[in-house]
This record gives sequence, C-alpha cells and structure tokens, in this order.
Amino acid sequence: MDLLSKLVGSSGASPAKQVGFNSPQQRSIRFKKLHDQLQQIWRRNTSTKQDVPIEPVLACFEDVKKTLQDEVQTPGPHLCARHVSTFQIYSTLSQVASTYHNEPIIQVTLDILKILIDCEEVEFLKEKTFADALLGFVGTVSTTGPLMVSVDTEGKIVEVLFAIASKLRLQPNLLPTWFRPNTTAGERDLGPHTRKDKDVFPLFYFTLDYVHHDGRVGDFARTGLLYIIESASHSEALESWIVESDLATLMASGLGALYSQLSRKLVLSFTKDTIPAILSFSDTPRPKTPSDAEKTTSSDFQAHLSTFLSYLVFWQDVLEHCGSEDVKRSLLDHFKFLFLQQLLYPSLMESSDADGGSSVAVLTYLRCIVESIDNPELIHLTLQYLLAIPDIPEDERKPARPATLARRRKSQTLVTNLTHVQEKPMPDLFTLVDLVITSLRSRNQQTVTATLRLVSVILRSQHQFAVSTIIKTQYSGNLPVRTIGAHYRDTALLFSMAEDIMFHDDLREAYDTHLEDARTLLENHCCSPLLLALPVSKTALRNENSTHFVKNGDALNSHSIRPDDPLLRALISLLENFLANDIATNLDLTQALATLVSCGNTRLESWLLQEPADYDASSKQSAVSDDGLDESDQDDTITLNNHIGDTKQNAESPKRTSPPESYVANHVASPVFAALDSLVQQVETFRHDIQEFDTYLAERRHVFKVGDDIDKDVASGSSGPSRRSEDSTRSTQSKAGNAAQIGSISERLLSENSSANISRSSSPRGRQLDVHSTPNLVGRLTHFKISPSPSPSRMESRAFSPSPLRKDSITSTPQKRVITPMGPADALRQQVKIRTKDRTDRNHMGDVGSSETSSTRSGSVVPDTQTAEEFKETTLSHLLTNIIILQEFILELAAIIQVRASLFGEVEFG
Repeated sequence: MDLLSKLVGSSGASPAKQVGFNSPQQRSIRFKKLHDQLQQIWRRNTSTKQDVPIEPVLACFEDVKKTLQDEVQTPGPHLCARHVSTFQIYSTLSQVASTYHNEPIIQVTLDILKILIDCEEVEFLKEKTFADALLGFVGTVSTTGPLMVSVDTEGKIVEVLFAIASKLRLQPNLLPTWFRPNTTAGERDLGPHTRKDKDVFPLFYFTLDYVHHDGRVGDFARTGLLYIIESASHSEALESWIVESDLATLMASGLGALYSQLSRKLVLSFTKDTIPAILSFSDTPRPKTPSDAEKTTSSDFQAHLSTFLSYLVFWQDVLEHCGSEDVKRSLLDHFKFLFLQQLLYPSLMESSDADGGSSVAVLTYLRCIVESIDNPELIHLTLQYLLAIPDIPEDERKPARPATLARRRKSQTLVTNLTHVQEKPMPDLFTLVDLVITSLRSRNQQTVTATLRLVSVILRSQHQFAVSTIIKTQYSGNLPVRTIGAHYRDTALLFSMAEDIMFHDDLREAYDTHLEDARTLLENHCCSPLLLALPVSKTALRNENSTHFVKNGDALNSHSIRPDDPLLRALISLLENFLANDIATNLDLTQALATLVSCGNTRLESWLLQEPADYDASSKQSAVSDDGLDESDQDDTITLNNHIGDTKQNAESPKRTSPPESYVANHVASPVFAALDSLVQQVETFRHDIQEFDTYLAERRHVFKVGDDIDKDVASGSSGPSRRSEDSTRSTQSKAGNAAQIGSISERLLSENSSANISRSSSPRGRQLDVHSTPNLVGRLTHFKISPSPSPSRMESRAFSPSPLRKDSITSTPQKRVITPMGPADALRQQVKIRTKDRTDRNHMGDVGSSETSSTRSGSVVPDTQTAEEFKETTLSHLLTNIIILQEFILELAAIIQVRASLFGEVEFG
C-alpha cells in the first residue's frame, strides 16, 4: 500500500507542476528572456559591426516561434502576443533576419509573421508599424529584393501575402493600414500610376510579382490578388487606384510573355498511353518532326502550355470576382489591345503550312484557349475580335457613369500609346474564318486535323458565335416539319449503306451504343439547355444576353446551313476523300460533322436530309407498301411503332427493305448523302477487285474488338478468358437464331425492342454530364464480336453493281498467306489505288443537290461535280481501318437523326 500511495501521489503531482510550467505567466517570463536575448543580438550587430554566429540566432528565432505556436494552441490570455505588440518585437525580428542572408532564418521569420497575422486576440493587421516592418522585410527577400531565395522560401512569402489579402477581403476596415493613397496626386489627376507608386499599396505589387509562377506559389499569389481586387468593391479609392495602376498592363503583358514562350511549330503526336487503339493497330506513318518543331507530347511543351492556360484561367477568375465595372472594363481593353491585337492575331496571320507546323501550332493554341475560357465576356471579346463580328455601337450600350467613361478613355489612351510604336494588322480582311477554310483545304494532314479539332470545339461550346461567321446560315423557321415517312426514308437509307459496307450480327448492338452517345452529345450541346427542359447554368444565361446574341438574333432561331457554305463544302470535300485520308483526320472529321449535326437550332434539311417539299406522297406510299405495311397505314399518320410491328412479322423474308428504285430515283440526294453513297460504291468496288476482302475486313474489326477487350480486362481486373467465353457463347447463340434470317439492317435495327424510339421521359436530361467524357468514335469502334470469316451465304448472294472505279482500280491477288494476328501480312501491305478529288477548287459545290446525274448505287441522284480526279496509293491495311470508321460514322449519323427527332420533336406523326 505504501508503494501504491507513493505511485499515486507522484503521478498526481506532475500535472500540477506541468501546468504551472506552461501557464501564461511562465510562458511570458520565458518569452521576455528571449526578447532580451534578441535585443542583445541586434545591439551587437549594429554597434560592433560584427555579426553574431548564425547558430545562436537561428536557435533564438526557433524558440520565439515555438513559444508563440504553443500560446496559440491554448486559451487566452495570450501574454506573449501582447508583449510582441507592445515592444514591436516584429520590427527587431525583421531587421535581424534581413541582416543575415540565411534562408533558414528567413523562413522562421516568415513563420513568426504568419502566426502573428492569424492571431485573433491582438489585431496586428491594424498596426501600421507591423505593416511597415512586414512589407519592408518582404521587399528585401522577395523577387524584387537583393536576395536570391529558393522556391520553398517563395512559397512562405506568398503564404504571408495571401493571409493578409484574405483578412482584407473579410475585414474591409483593415484596408487603410495597407492601402495609403496619395490624395494630393489624386486631386491633381497626374494620370495612370506606374511602379513608382509602389509605396501606395506595396502588398498589391508584391502579390502581382508572383502571379506568373507555376505550382503552389502561383496558385497562392493568383488567389491573393483575386481577394485584393474583390476588396475594391468596398473602397472607391482603391477601385480608382487599380484602374489607373498598371495592373491591366502587367497582366496582359504577362499573358503575352507566356504565349510567346510556346513553341512556334508543333507536330501532333500521341504517347504510348494516350494513342487510340485504332491508330496503334494501324500502319499510320509517324509524322515527321522538323528540327525546329516540337511534339505536343513533349514534357517541356506540356509544362509551358499548362502555365499559359493556368494564367488564362486566372484572367477569367479576376473578371468573375471583380465587382467593379471600371476595373473589369480596363482589364478587357488591355486584353484586347495588348494580347489579341499585338500577339494572338499576328501569330494567326503569320502562320503557314510551308514552314512545317506553324499553322498547326496556332490552331492548337486557339482550340486550347476556346476550351479553357468559359467567362462570357472574355470568350465574347476573343471570338468577336478574331471573327470580326461588329460590336454594339456606343450609343446603344448601357449608359455608364461619367467617372467610368473618363477612366476608360484614360485607359484606352494609355493602351493606344503603348501600341502606337508598331502598327498591327486588323482582322477586317483576314479573319479566323479565312484561316479555317484555308487550312481545311491544305494538303498537310496535320493542319487539317488541327483545324477540325478547333471547328468541333467552337461548334460544340460556342455555337452562337459560329452562326453567320464560320457557317453561313439562312432562316428556316417557315420550313414544314418532316413527316414520319421522310424520316424513315432517310434513316433506312443510312442503314442500307452501313449494311452494304459490311454485314455482321452486332450492328444492332453498335447502333444502340450510338443512340446512347448521341443523346449525351445532343444534351450537352451549348444550345440544348434553351431547347429542352434542362437546368440552365449561369454561364448559359449570360451567353444568351451577350452582344452577339443581341446583334445576331438568328443564333436563337431555327436556321439551316446554306448549300454554298464554304465550311460545308470543305467538310464534304474531305468526306469524299475519306478512304484516302489519314486515320486521325477521319476521326476528327467525323467528330466535326457529328457536332455540326447535333445543334437543335440547325435544321438538317437540304444539306443533310431531304427537303420536306421534295418528299411526295406517292413515293412515300410506295416505299411503305414495299415494306409490308397494311393499306390502312399508308399515310402520314403511320408511326414508328406500327412500322416496327409489321417489319418484325416479315423478318424471315429475304427481301431487302431499302427504298425501291422508283422511290429513290425521284429524290435529289443531299451533299452529305451523295458523298456517303460514293464512298459505299468505292467499298463495293474494292470488295469485287480484292480477293477475300471481306475476310480481311472482318479480321481487322476483330483485332479492334480483342484490343478493346484486353483494355477492359486490365481496367476492371476481370478474367479475360471468362469474358471471351461469355462473348463467344452469346455470338454463337445469335448466329444460330439468325441463320435463316437475311433481312436488312433496317428490319433488325427498327425492331420491337429497339431503343431508337426514345421518349423525352426516358432521357436523362437532369444529369450533370461532361461532354468531354462522351465516348467518341474511337471508343465506339470496338463494340463488336465478329467472326474472322463472313457468312458464305451472304458472300454468294451479294450482287455487285457496276462502277466506273473498277476499270481504274487494281486487282490484288494475295500471294501465299502468312497468318498473323493482323491477318495476312503480305496482303495487308499491298498497295491499292483510291480515287481522290482535288480539294483546291470547290466552286462547283455551290450547286450541289441540283444536278440530275444518276449514281450507280440504288438509283440515287448525286450531283455531277465535274471535279478533277486523281488516285492515291495506300496500303490495304490503311483502307480497311478507314472503312470501319466510315461504317461507324454512318451508324452515328443515323443515331443522331433518330434522337433529334425524339428530343426536339422534328418528326410529324399526323
């Protein structure tokens, strides 16, 4: 018991002693001793001119830091913090730390200042002596000071500046301590401020010095500057000072400096991890990289591009957080004159295909800029300038305050003086539209690919600016609604094309996948929220009220693309040469066309689909009768469900359901359908001229499928053999069930259980979908389970129509087959000739759709283009991959047309 009592007694006595040792009074006594030691160090350094060794100085600073940290973690009173405020110890600390060019001492000093800033009991930020001591110390060790510090020290400096800026944002009453305007100079109106006025608001300039940095330092600096600018809404004096300061000039010149660091020449490339499977399995040649060009996969280029885009995002963040219209207007004026006019547009003008990559670079940078900006004012200013869209006259603008107008005139005068040294061209004669059209006609596939990506981004996210600029439109609000018969005719024709390219049992599954992707694509288009019952974002509302919407009212109205539109001509020209194009070009071409079709305000008649006036009832009734519909259903009141039910009953009939000859012969094909029809004819010619063509095509599709299965197995960790066994079982059952059914794809795809008839109630319009995560054509090429060999019965029953290509194409007889995972190696490397059309002269396309020259396929009417033709040699492997992409694109078009009819009510059933 005695031992137990001693143990209990001793354990109870220790906490009391510990509490007394860590009490506020004891802590204050120790802190005063540290203060005396610090004073001795300071007096010795100033009087004897002999610095105290670094080790005891650093130890003293560490003890001060630890004592203050311990006090912050305990409840009040905070006697040490009061002692610091009373004796202004922060001044001694900053002066001693400035004497020693030692980074550990500097870092500890910054930590102490940060603790004092966060102290709630003593408001150090209200003390002008604290502000002077801190800013003087930061000025000594910052980028403008005489010392060179590491990135870690810069991070601590920016943290201190950020802590002050966040306090000023939450407590505007602290602003007079840190912002001391020169009232005399303001009354004299001496003009815009420069860096000489740094003493007025040094915190602002210290923060501004770090906004161009990348990483953590730049993030803290940019956020801190945002808080300072946001504080201007609480102080008219600060608002006026920022407008007249060189903030806008420094920000615009900084953005221009980062843009100038980007490579002038680029080569589009992929890494092993990012290359699409369809490119990795194909024999696409690697692009040649000039000595002065840089690959887009280069780590240096990615770092520079990321820094530039981060600073561009900071620009729009400033505009978002800025509550002052004067500051915002000054920033936009400088962005226009110093960045757009002096740098971006001249680089656009100077780009060329001849120097090996400058056009690719400019187009890529423009695409990244448009993708990164979502601020309506900034994107409006950028596209309005590059597209030469007329602005609203000054007399029609919202009236501004006289002081605002005076400040804006002063700001514009300064910008004019800065840009007067060298006159730059204006986008009046050569706009972004001219660059796009010229680049699409280029023979450099890299330039074409970069242009198609830019066009897709603008059409998808900023369609209102593309109307009447990039695409020439006409009002189509008085056009009649398409009938269900016309809708069936167009989709059935696309299904027939897809089936003629290659028949396989999983076209239905592929089409269902395209339907889901099409619904996502349509709902994420920038015009869809105003057409559907979707929650409209704040950005969309502001875009609706932007200058371009007010100036060009057709952006919100129903419009159609004119047949003579240069962009449409260029895209159709590329589509006509689809089989000879690079694979990457075709992937971006299909994406651009799908994006063009996905706008709900754009009518598809005349350029993609048949004009409603050209669809006569007699042809419609003939088409419906031939498909087995009852006589009672042969009118405009037929529904898709009626057609589904009747075609299902005739599924075992070998009769094709494509529109009959008499019906199609009376139809004037649209430019897109005519180009697709010509491509399908070329595929039929190659099928006839190349032995075992269908076998090679099926093997190529099978390779894509296997590659996709491997990627999925690796991603999900599932067992590969079990999945392939399951897929093989389903494929065998599917083939057994369809052995006696040779019906067309239109019968199978428009079946009773098809998801083609999507109702609005089943559409997930309320979900937050990211358009960038929408599966593109690359990901949709592998939703197949194809046997390496086609159906013999289908091969024997195929009737090949005569084609003018046949006399000019080669007959390739494969030599001894060498079986490889890619198919016969020698056969895949053989050269085939593909007919191409000259893209340099497309004036004839203005009359597309009016010619009466009949095509050999299905009796459809295609335009007589009178275009100079030539032949391009490529490998059979390249040709097979492009044919697979073509078939998927045709299914994608059919899916988009079907989903549009459901979402936007584009089909009349009665």
